[in-house]
Amino acid sequence: MHEWEVPEHLLRLAAQAAKPDLQPARLRERFGAAEQVRIEEGQVWRARWNSAVVLVLVLDVGDRDVWAVPVTLDPPAEDESCLVLDGRRSVFGVDVTVWAGMAQTVPVRVLDQVLDAWDSDLVGCTRAVAQGRPGDPAVGMRAGSAPASLFEDSVALRAELEDDLAELQAAPGLASAAGASPAQGPLAVLLGGRPDIAQLTKALGKPQSQVMAILRGRRLLEPEDIAGLARATGLSQEQIADTVQPLPEDLVEAVEHPRWRPVMTHLAKHGAGDEVQARRQAGYGAFALAARETGGSSPDWDARLKQFLASHGRQREA
Repeated sequence: MHEWEVPEHLLRLAAQAAKPDLQPARLRERFGAAEQVRIEEGQVWRARWNSAVVLVLVLDVGDRDVWAVPVTLDPPAEDESCLVLDGRRSVFGVDVTVWAGMAQTVPVRVLDQVLDAWDSDLVGCTRAVAQGRPGDPAVGMRAGSAPASLFEDSVALRAELEDDLAELQAAPGLASAAGASPAQGPLAVLLGGRPDIAQLTKALGKPQSQVMAILRGRRLLEPEDIAGLARATGLSQEQIADTVQPLPEDLVEAVEHPRWRPVMTHLAKHGAGDEVQARRQAGYGAFALAARETGGSSPDWDARLKQFLASHGRQREA
């Protein structure tokens, strides 16, 4: 179980406004445990990647991304494309600037914490402005005002938001079968005939079950695996690397969902390297588990991920 972590400045704002709803216990009560959370229109999430941290209001939900607008609390700033929400209508307890003119597509893998949920009137009004449609602000909202000069804080803040959104959008995702070029086939096909399992097991120093998954292209290859296989088979490292199958699109969607982000962050801090590597490791681990199953039904990827992560944790503790 991983606890929600709330930015300190939000906690200070909540305390100042006598609003306890940003405390971890209340967030868990409102939205469930991290592994149960669902992404929905109207939610306000904290999104982060590297140095970029932005609060975003979700206007539409896709499979691997959301259409969202940034919102800011402090310092007070706005321009003519903004809507300003009264502090009594959100969990934050202070006026919120909704940068409706900056709607962007943001990958779900950068969402890490849901903080609030706004009603359909607020979302509908924001969506209309984001789409350039006329309409009156919802109750508790007002239209933003243009800055009087280029030296106002709002101009600099908008530029910072644009940079942060660009960094969020550039967060690396997993390669999926939906967007990949046709593979040359798994290693077993490339080797032809009957691969020497004993030789490959010795070359890789791995159990036979893992070697079989590698031969079928269902296991992520580490650099040392690629080098070992190249020495053992005479194939080039490029040929070996290309035998790994891209992950199914629905598995990639599952791995990148924010419900798993606390776990990926934990893995990254304890040996996986970074979040991208942790997701690759978990994705190919779940993929290999599903490959051992029989039957024609689609795998329950969340269940396979949970199974792999539990097994991976036990192996690390052993």
